[in-house]
Amino acid sequence: MKNLPKYLSFGSVAVLIVLMAAATVLEKIRGTEAAFQAVFHHPVFIVLWAVAAVCGLIWLIRRGVPRKVFTMGLHLAFVLILAGALTTFLWGEQGELHLRVGEESDRMVLEDGSAKALPFRLRLDNFTISYYSGSKAPSDFSSSVTVLPEERAWTISMNHILKHRGYRFFQADFDEDRQGSTLAVSHDPWGTGLTYAGYLLLALCMLGFFFQRDTAFRSALRRLARASAVVLALLAPSALEAKAPAEEAPKVLPGEAADALGELFVYYNDRICPLSTLCRDYCLKAYGKGSWNGYSAEQVITGWLFYYDWWQVVPFKVKAKDKGTPREREKEFLRRSVSAGDAFRIFPLADEDGNITWYNCNEPLPPAVMDRYELWAFIRKSLDLMEESVRQEDWDGVVRLAGAIRSYQEKTAGSLLPSPAKVRAERLYNDISRPMVPFMAAITLGILLFLLSGFLMARGRQLPPWLQHLTGLLLGALWLYLTLVLGLRWYVSGHAPFAGSYCVMMLMAWFSSLAAVLLYRRLPLLLPAGLLIAGFTLLMASLASANPQITHLMPVLQSPLLSIHVLSMMLSYTLFGLVALCGIMGLVMPTGGPSERLRDVSTVFLYPGVFLITFGTFLGAVWANISWGSYWGWDPKETWALITLLIYAMALHGGSLGFLRRTKVFHAYCILAFLAVLITYFGVNLLLGGMHAYS
Repeated sequence: MKNLPKYLSFGSVAVLIVLMAAATVLEKIRGTEAAFQAVFHHPVFIVLWAVAAVCGLIWLIRRGVPRKVFTMGLHLAFVLILAGALTTFLWGEQGELHLRVGEESDRMVLEDGSAKALPFRLRLDNFTISYYSGSKAPSDFSSSVTVLPEERAWTISMNHILKHRGYRFFQADFDEDRQGSTLAVSHDPWGTGLTYAGYLLLALCMLGFFFQRDTAFRSALRRLARASAVVLALLAPSALEAKAPAEEAPKVLPGEAADALGELFVYYNDRICPLSTLCRDYCLKAYGKGSWNGYSAEQVITGWLFYYDWWQVVPFKVKAKDKGTPREREKEFLRRSVSAGDAFRIFPLADEDGNITWYNCNEPLPPAVMDRYELWAFIRKSLDLMEESVRQEDWDGVVRLAGAIRSYQEKTAGSLLPSPAKVRAERLYNDISRPMVPFMAAITLGILLFLLSGFLMARGRQLPPWLQHLTGLLLGALWLYLTLVLGLRWYVSGHAPFAGSYCVMMLMAWFSSLAAVLLYRRLPLLLPAGLLIAGFTLLMASLASANPQITHLMPVLQSPLLSIHVLSMMLSYTLFGLVALCGIMGLVMPTGGPSERLRDVSTVFLYPGVFLITFGTFLGAVWANISWGSYWGWDPKETWALITLLIYAMALHGGSLGFLRRTKVFHAYCILAFLAVLITYFGVNLLLGGMHAYS
């Protein structure tokens, strides 16, 4: 009976983890409503959270934890967050309010379909869509409203909400004619306040925990400081791409002529960019690389344009299972759109209001252009004239025509074109952003260091200092490369590179290489670990499915909270990856000194890892609440982030969970725990879907 609160608390958490995982699968099969009815809103699910919280507090008090202020504060913060969530569930209200321009209303439609009268009225004065400069991509959606009878004017936009008398209004949708707007409405004055108080207490106690004496974290850190060296690494097969058999070389433009076309501007992916960017993206989609058999992307794509008969027999890079599928047909569609000139929207035209629209040579042109024959002929016939020069091998003529189009672009849309510095940055980014060579080098060197470390460790030795420093220099060079790539992407796109698979994988490689460079003198084991984590994340980034196109950021993502949220989550995933590597090496090492020191290393990584994923998860909740009025929606990505948090948090409770006191079991647990990270990031994206799923 003495340990009953412990069993009930940890047992409830274990059952909750299983239920949440099952609910995400059920949602995929039967839909969101079925998952909420069967799990998330079921009374048993709610009771399990209450049992875990109450019994956990009882167990903490019995163990004398209240004397440790910050440790106790962490657990109280979770209780407060759960209390806020329960309050929101029982008394919070979510709904929508639809308004037409000039219309007043005080009726919100709740989630269950019923209507409720607001204690005030709202009038929609105007609705506008803002666009990125020179683009048709929306940068923001805004509803100008007036609160009546107070006559309070306010503009509601993405990440800019209206708060009034305990109600919050968010931009949710708009009518096709842009004369109406739908506002999401949230009324939760108490639940959100309790939850935010829990978030604040949690953040303060996580920070204070590292200064608290007699914690498992500080004990492990002291033992490591006395240890001479610990080695860890991961043996994994290297995925090397076999070279395709040589193909009969199709015709291409000379490099100078192809480059001249690549320097033109094109409207692509809802932004204005160098044509070389389109060429690179199309080449990647078709052949899996930014070049083909020594030909640049510009030569390949202009080859599609001017030598289609030669290129139509060149096979695409298609997996056997994708042959004859829409994926292969998409590649052929790209080649045909280039050969017809449809892909090249390189001709800007200004309307009466000065708004610029970009056209290809085949699109219907505005009536005003029909009255200007020279302009009409220039747009319609430029590529035909260029093709004539290509047939005559008049490469100077090709370059002159490309220059004429470039001059026209600068004259018509000069103020909207990217600056020369941004163009140079984007072309450099296009040249270096495919990390094929770095990932192969990192994985190969990591495996070699793993083998050498294991051999030396079995004889009670460590990597020689000269090899440690040389590897550190190589990791430093890798970190500089990643910094350059991410910095160029940030500069060209205008927003931090924290969204999408490519950026996230590059960010993880950046973190792991930086951690290894900074800490390898204290922990030489980080050298092979950093190389392997960086190598495999670069491998994921280099896959053709993670084609790193630069696009404008969606309006809802334009928040500084996104950057901090992604940084926290990716850094925690990196630390969990290091813990998993420690676990693998710990299992193969003899029980005793080396295995115990590896456990200390895992402990040192686990605490900041758990705190970072906790901070990142709940910061994401704050961002969601600011953006669309709900701080938690049980989306599969949110749910699996919480599952991962709970699984790793249990690893910190070895004092209560007796089975984790055994070092080998602890290492095995940490290896299995990393599966939750893989599901959270890859499994949700590829299998479960949801609004957080992205490629």
